[in-house]
Amino acid sequence: MAVKTSDDAGHFRHPLYQTLLESPGLTVGTAVLDDLMTWGLTNALWMFPMATSCCGIEFMAAAASRVDMDRMGVIIRATPRHADVMVVAGTITVKMAPRVLKLWEQMPEPKWCIAMGSCAISGDFYRNLYSVVPGIDTFLPVDVYVPGCPPNPEALMAGMIRLQEKIRAERKGEFKQPETNPALLKISNPSVPRLNDPARRAEQSHEQELSAHSPTEDEATPALEVSAGPAPDLAPLTAPDFEGLLKELGVTELPKDGPPIIPLAQHLALARKLKALGYRQLVTIAATHWLKGKGRKGADEAEPEHFEIAYALRTVGKGSHVAAWAVRVEPGQPVLTLSGVFAGADWQEREQYDLLGVTFAGHPDLRRLMMTENYVGHPLRREFPSDAPAAPWR
Repeated sequence: MAVKTSDDAGHFRHPLYQTLLESPGLTVGTAVLDDLMTWGLTNALWMFPMATSCCGIEFMAAAASRVDMDRMGVIIRATPRHADVMVVAGTITVKMAPRVLKLWEQMPEPKWCIAMGSCAISGDFYRNLYSVVPGIDTFLPVDVYVPGCPPNPEALMAGMIRLQEKIRAERKGEFKQPETNPALLKISNPSVPRLNDPARRAEQSHEQELSAHSPTEDEATPALEVSAGPAPDLAPLTAPDFEGLLKELGVTELPKDGPPIIPLAQHLALARKLKALGYRQLVTIAATHWLKGKGRKGADEAEPEHFEIAYALRTVGKGSHVAAWAVRVEPGQPVLTLSGVFAGADWQEREQYDLLGVTFAGHPDLRRLMMTENYVGHPLRREFPSDAPAAPWR
């Protein structure tokens, strides 16, 4: 390193640097190394997309040709281990939240989070619904909020520019003002305190982290085993059409407010007979919970609490026909599964068990489908409160 004199004060001199300066056709510039590192960091933010609903469409549009986030060095990564920025675009449910937190923990430092859209910010329309987390900042540290329902691609671009500004300030050691949540009005505070809320319990984050990891074999909830007892001895159904089958079962008049109710013991035999007649597509299995005296129109006020499980099958091809019927059961009374007749009955029956508590005898894997395994209650029962808490997420 050459020693500066009064003649060359303010000029950097070094043999290698001097050789570069004297090389023909070569332009040399100098910069502070930290400035180069900051430039590279802010212009190579790789995104991990957590798009769960309609905001995800705007996120895709931001990566398309018109807005083209790639000009900012943004690359969409499908793995958290290669990403710098998690963009949560859409509603996060109680079942999804542990997975989001687990993916966040797999991202290397330094990392940042953008809450895109009203649902990610505060839960929006669904904030008081039993299945929705009231804002991701109740379990994730959010760096930038992009409000809107949904925000357009330009708004997400503005959020990325805001994140770049915050990173530059952070690299310079300047004070980084926490982002203001647009939903921080007292009336809209979430049921679970946010990460920066003084009212938040110290154990809350630890409880969320524990529930974000997969349970061990000892902790996992086994499938429910339901027995329906011995199969009844029934005469075979012989009619060649649906109306004839109903008459064989004693159903002569079709109700106006729903499908006809058939005897529970004939339920499985009817499904098998209809499949043999060409009704090969299972359209739906949908249960309804009725409280005491609150059944179909004109029902007896003394009618006990019960469930009605409606089924619909259809033929495939031109001029298809639909066959619909229902069975009525008391709480805790099982229904014979149709999973051995129609493969699509597997998940649909699990959904009715999960949301309403209807049990299906003979089902190969009867456990929760939409709610977490440790969720208490069945949210679509009529007496269930729609804003029920689900600790530690809401």
